[in-house]
Amino acid sequence: MSDLQGLQALLIRPKPLLGIVSEDGKEADKFTCYLSDCGATTYHYPVMLVSPLEGPSDLGQIKEYILDFAHYDRAVFISRTAAMLAMDWLANYCVMVPEGLPINMHYYAVGKSTAKTLSDWGVKAELPKQAFSSEGLLALPSLQNITGEKIIIFCGAGGRPLLAEQLSARGATVSRCELYQRQMTDEYAEQINSLIFSNKLDLVIAHSGELLNNLLAMVDGSQQSLLRELPLLVSSERVAKNAKEKGFKEVLCAGSALPEDMVSALRGWYSK
Repeated sequence: MSDLQGLQALLIRPKPLLGIVSEDGKEADKFTCYLSDCGATTYHYPVMLVSPLEGPSDLGQIKEYILDFAHYDRAVFISRTAAMLAMDWLANYCVMVPEGLPINMHYYAVGKSTAKTLSDWGVKAELPKQAFSSEGLLALPSLQNITGEKIIIFCGAGGRPLLAEQLSARGATVSRCELYQRQMTDEYAEQINSLIFSNKLDLVIAHSGELLNNLLAMVDGSQQSLLRELPLLVSSERVAKNAKEKGFKEVLCAGSALPEDMVSALRGWYSK
């Protein structure tokens, strides 16, 4: 299909981690391929780098959590990257995946992309029906009565503390297994500013509020108003709210961060 023919979009999310693929061997990031197949021109200029934690103390802590995995009652995966790295760790250091995973373990994914990644590994995860966020997870009935349970959260360094805090407040013992780090990069600042100034762009695509903040931080002051005039495609209502508060005039919200949901939202907008 070429229903996005002629569209020129700036994509600012990080590129996939090298060497991390789904269990079926396919490349983890299909979004740019989908856009290209639909006829769009994508300028992929990341404003953030994502890399696995590799310090000796970090690796030691991760291995300790992985080897203790069978002693947890529930496992929460906060992102697709967290799911890929955690499954990779479990497969290499602990058990056969999914055959050797604990039978009574209950798995959770923050959103559809994360759940799909786990499904690729043969792991079925519960996820929110609408609000794909920490708030959505906390509203799930199965996470209300958890007194005395052990829960492990696979996540990146830093990030929102809400989930761990609320699960702890409900009586669970919560461990955060941090697997990767996010860092702002201005490597493509010149290209991004040039694109905005050229008036070539039809759309900007931001998968998170942090990415949007990074983009705003590296765009020249004279270009800020031009940037905010561009339509913005985001992956959730929370990011949409953040974007509107920052002055973006037209914000399109997809059903989730899954490539097909993002492209579907884009098609609906572009066909008007």
